[in-house]
Amino acid sequence: MDISSVYMKLKEKSEHVLMLKIIIIIITILIFTQNGLAVGVKPLVIDLSMQPGDIKEFTLNLTPSGSEELVKLSLYQPVQLTNGSLTYQKSDTESFLAAKWVELENDEVKIYPGQQQTVSGRVKVPFNAGGSHTVVIMVEPQKTTQKKNGIRFMVRYAVRLNIRVDRPGLRSDAKLKDLKLTSGKEGEPIVKARLKNPSAWDYLVLGEATIRDSKRRLVERITLESKSSRKNSQTRMHPGSKVDYLGEITKRLTSGEYTLRVFFRYGDHGQIIKSKQLDIKEGDFNFPGADEIGAFTVEPKKLNLKLKPGQRKSEIIRLNSEIGENTVVVVDGSEVESKYKYSALEWLKLRGRRQFTLRGRGKGRAILTTAVPRNVEDGSYHSNINLKAYDSETKKLLTKKQVPVSIVVGKDHSYAVQARSLHTSSIKEGELLSLDLFNNGNIFCSPEAKMIIKDNEDKFVERVKLNLPEGTEEILPLKNQRITGIAKKLTPGKYTAEISIYQGKKELTKLEKEFEVLESKTDKDE
Repeated sequence: MDISSVYMKLKEKSEHVLMLKIIIIIITILIFTQNGLAVGVKPLVIDLSMQPGDIKEFTLNLTPSGSEELVKLSLYQPVQLTNGSLTYQKSDTESFLAAKWVELENDEVKIYPGQQQTVSGRVKVPFNAGGSHTVVIMVEPQKTTQKKNGIRFMVRYAVRLNIRVDRPGLRSDAKLKDLKLTSGKEGEPIVKARLKNPSAWDYLVLGEATIRDSKRRLVERITLESKSSRKNSQTRMHPGSKVDYLGEITKRLTSGEYTLRVFFRYGDHGQIIKSKQLDIKEGDFNFPGADEIGAFTVEPKKLNLKLKPGQRKSEIIRLNSEIGENTVVVVDGSEVESKYKYSALEWLKLRGRRQFTLRGRGKGRAILTTAVPRNVEDGSYHSNINLKAYDSETKKLLTKKQVPVSIVVGKDHSYAVQARSLHTSSIKEGELLSLDLFNNGNIFCSPEAKMIIKDNEDKFVERVKLNLPEGTEEILPLKNQRITGIAKKLTPGKYTAEISIYQGKKELTKLEKEFEVLESKTDKDE
């Protein structure tokens, strides 16, 4: 069975279940894709890159439904909630100045069957403007669609007009306003970090946290996500917004002291690193039982394949039950991220059933066949196989594991990285140096860096080696990751870092970065 098909079917099933739970008379839906029940709208997102004083025009294409309809167009202001999602409110031109920049040719359009209508508009940016501004054009057909079961749908389309005005001197910025360990609904430990965007630009955010015990041993690495970004693990933060990023600790924490450290990457060059000491006491949180933490083990933990275009190969994923009770195991696949250029998901096919019973203390297996297309370009391609074990009676999820799949195709591989920013953070051991890297090659890499630090008088101070974080083996193509090291001889002042980045013995790039260590020991961006 095609893994990508299984993935889409499971997704569709969950969406149907959610709809059945909604028992209301009238449902208002903000639709972001064209729907055959009413007038359609294209495009749904308009991106405009502008300069102060610029004027640009845009058009909306309205496609007809089966009957005559009156469509109203009005301007709305997007408001970002702390869960990362957007809500919309009628624009107030006094407080929402960007709405004054947008002019629509018509605010009402009558659409006849078989006749497409076009609505023109223009954006006029004032000379004192700068930064990111989003204006929503709400397209509202004045007709509701009646279903046989009595449910009425009012269809609206929120067209996002993203206006980015380039102005010298404006930089992306982010502030960590709060960091704590809190309890979830069932008493589980949740890392919660609140970020604020005080800058004039919008940007994407990617976050993670690490937990280390008193001996600095890594306990767990956790992805931090807003509730609206569980699919892609990243959120676009709009100017002025505050968003909460959450991550559940699944490893059992015994009583004692721990170090919580969060890492955030925002925009192209921004980083935030912050540490917090935790004192965990017995009974502070609820953790899964020992049998729930590991209902089964899986081998191999990762699949690494080297194949040629057009080649096929089968691999066995073996499961061993670690508990006495039977469980139901479900196997499916997932992307590294949505629309990932180097995705291998469509190449993976599961032979046999995607759901089976794993008997207590027994063994099971899933057979995976990889079929590489003949016309694929050389490089490394990546996806994940997900395995979930459920209690056979209660249907409760007991254990979930993920097996990354990496497929190296051909021999024409380009190793290349781009250093985006250098960040310093004061910790007990010295200054934690974090260099943010972007893999712009066509194959995964495992870079390390050698850094020579000089003071503002160009005198040698210290050598530092930067490596990938513990538990991270590689950077996938078109993905970011940091390499870190600790400098132990730095005092407050300005420094220059001469950095050489290697893949094995091959030097990928050399660069210089300036940074500053502050007297106050607060975090400082490059």
